[in-house]
Amino acid sequence: MKIFIVDDSTVGREVIKKALGVYGYNDIEEAKDGVDALEQIELKKPLVDLFVLDINMPRMDGLTLLGKIRTIYKTTPVVMLTTETDKAKMVKAKESGATGWIIKPFDAEKLVKVIEMVVPKK
Repeated sequence: MKIFIVDDSTVGREVIKKALGVYGYNDIEEAKDGVDALEQIELKKPLVDLFVLDINMPRMDGLTLLGKIRTIYKTTPVVMLTTETDKAKMVKAKESGATGWIIKPFDAEKLVKVIEMVVPKK
């Protein structure tokens, strides 16, 4: 399964990659923000099984990126990551096509449980 992580925090991306690696998820693309992610998507056109997007990022936030992703990847699951419990942002993310939501900090087990809930079994 290919997972595309978009988070402006290098440490945050490393934590997510390490957590996923513990459960055998090692096919990972990453970007430092929404602009970087879109550039990679347009250049590589990767087949992605799951996006993990941080909400708060410079240049292009996760909600804006989610809207752009949905024009290309209409049914690919998208899990939003945030430190916020802002209900309005959760509703906006859901309306924009988010499949799941994880509030930071989280542990590897919780992340993988959410992924396994939103990604269809093949």
